[in-house]
Amino acid sequence: MNWDLVFTANNVRRLLIGDFPPELGGVALTLTLAVIGIFASTIIGFAVGYARFAGNRPVRWLATGYVEFLRNIPLLILIFWAYFAPPYFGFAPSKFGSVLFALVLFNAAYIAEVLRGGLLSVPAGQIEAGRAIGMSPVQQVLYVMLPIAAYNVIPALTGRYITLLKNTSLAFLIGLAELTEIGRQINNRLLTAPIEVYATLLAIYFLLNRSLSAGMRLFENRGRFNRVFCFFAR
Repeated sequence: MNWDLVFTANNVRRLLIGDFPPELGGVALTLTLAVIGIFASTIIGFAVGYARFAGNRPVRWLATGYVEFLRNIPLLILIFWAYFAPPYFGFAPSKFGSVLFALVLFNAAYIAEVLRGGLLSVPAGQIEAGRAIGMSPVQQVLYVMLPIAAYNVIPALTGRYITLLKNTSLAFLIGLAELTEIGRQINNRLLTAPIEVYATLLAIYFLLNRSLSAGMRLFENRGRFNRVFCFFAR
């Protein structure tokens, strides 16, 4: 095993931050894509999921069309479209923007269905209780339906977030220098240590996803979840 060829100071630095400066890459870029993607896809997914659950008929149709279309195409094809199609219309997107756009749209469709399932699990009595104490429709959504639904789907959301983080590795196919692309470049330069390089990538992805899973598990505590949710819902 040629571990000493892989774990040089330069290789470790590139795996962590790519060629920064001037270009961020490696683990840092992977985490940037994942964090922005998680927040953006959650917001869009919650909006689409609620629209599909409680919107009027045209809104439900639009939300359903969005979900069904994006859930039935490969993410890789969506990344290629996001990167190669805009130049035909006079716009040249960055590699980072194309990957992030595809990740957000794709995962928001799945999160929308996850939330819709959570909303369907809200007991009718809880909604009636909120109405009985004088809550407005908006307050019923923010303080009764969404907290219950979101808490119920934390395990499913965790799975989607882990999948999003892993899917950032597809960015290497358009040359974005995230973790997998940096690993590929190191392997192509060394040529003699593919097992060591890709075992290192495997370990890094495992640690990143295990940390994300552990972080999400903190929100399975009802009291902690309610404090965080109510803070953002104020």
